Amino acid sequence: MGLNKNAQWAKRKKRLRKKRRLNRRIKAGQGLPIYRIIPDTNIWYLLGRDNYVFENVKDNTICPNYVNITELSNTGNLVKKEESARNAIRKMLHFQNHAIFEPPFVHVAQLINKYTFNIQDIMNMLRLTSIFAQGDRIDDAKKEEFFNYIASYNEGFKEAATFFNEEAKQIRQRIKYKKSHRKKDSIQITAGFINFCVETSTKKQCNIDGIDFKKIELLVLTMDTFFKTMELSKMNMKPNDWFDLAILAYVRPGDKFWTEDNRLIQMIKEAGCEHYLYKP
Repeated sequence: MGLNKNAQWAKRKKRLRKKRRLNRRIKAGQGLPIYRIIPDTNIWYLLGRDNYVFENVKDNTICPNYVNITELSNTGNLVKKEESARNAIRKMLHFQNHAIFEPPFVHVAQLINKYTFNIQDIMNMLRLTSIFAQGDRIDDAKKEEFFNYIASYNEGFKEAATFFNEEAKQIRQRIKYKKSHRKKDSIQITAGFINFCVETSTKKQCNIDGIDFKKIELLVLTMDTFFKTMELSKMNMKPNDWFDLAILAYVRPGDKFWTEDNRLIQMIKEAGCEHYLYKP
């Protein structure tokens, strides 16, 4: 009986401590980070150069992700804008306890599939960026080799952008009435493309058959709007756009997405998903 009373008292004290912490935060005007914030990679550069913004969000649940880590590890800024890149990485590491280590379409696959992704490579990448953040740098003798590696790494994304731009151009030439094309329901086509990305990312071990698309509506609706805008205008996909779209795969209903990319913000608004945008 005494043990039960002790356990109850311990629970009560724990609740009281939590309540006091909450009250202190509310009094300090901090509120509560009640949602996850999925950041575009440009946000780490923002936080790296603007300490005022960082101080206002440092206690929020901001989630560094596979795309962020990959982009910050494979950029010429590590040489050309060394301090800017270093500060961005430092700010990202502040939130590493909230990190998402799976690639975006693996993350989607895991919503309805039991799929295990080996995070060793991305952890190694994070370890190297951590060393850079501590003051290390790329040796002068290895800079040319590094830039060649970056060029090779980006080549695939350039080819993908060229492919999508050519496809959009061909579709554009076949469009007779822009208004009817804009109203055309192409969600299933976009969903089919996302399914292709999931199958490719998981080596055809997973697909998204049976998924509740509300769980990835920001990704689906924004990607659909992006492709349709390409078909109806002269807007071209840039190699980096693929990263911007892929990051949206991490965002769930109730989460927020944070970016400084004005074109992406406009696409999200046109998709009817403005409520997902984080505005600090």
